[in-house]
Amino acid sequence: MGNCFGFSSAASPGPPPADISAPPAKKQRKEQPFVTEKVETLRSQASTYHDKVVQCAKGSQEAWKKGEKGQAHTLSEEKKGWQKKKDEENRRAAKLILDPQKWQTSEEIDLHGLYLDEALDATQAFLKHWSKKASGKNIVLIITGAGHHSENNKAVIRPKVEEFLKEQRLQYESVHGNGAFRVTLKPSQ
Repeated sequence: MGNCFGFSSAASPGPPPADISAPPAKKQRKEQPFVTEKVETLRSQASTYHDKVVQCAKGSQEAWKKGEKGQAHTLSEEKKGWQKKKDEENRRAAKLILDPQKWQTSEEIDLHGLYLDEALDATQAFLKHWSKKASGKNIVLIITGAGHHSENNKAVIRPKVEEFLKEQRLQYESVHGNGAFRVTLKPSQ
């Protein structure tokens, strides 16, 4: 049976999925070289916008309960504006993490510093790109981290990437102290 990349293989079992956590702290930059000051600034700004989203949502709900439908609508629209700004700052941060890696030529991608949805999108794009280039067996590396810097030292991205690899029926192995996956890609048939 094939996957969205046109090939099939077996995968090993893994841990259950985890919740989303915050991006890494400044002191982790040595291990996470793509998480720069600019990335941290963008993430911080996105967090500020998120707080405004929450405030507007609460205010809108309160206004609605009081029968102030006009105020509720105004706050709801304001919330959408803050959400858009938050999303844009996070997109910019993810781009700053991914662009310098040159993953289209290096057969390696480092997901440190990305939020879960960003990491999964990047993983999918990475595998799709390299599966198209596969001639014979190609080996690629997906660096997820082992979760040492996550809340409660519980990996967030790693289990979800592994779940994705299983869903795609890709052959992979855990390497680098469970901080990465070595994935074997075969050409489409």
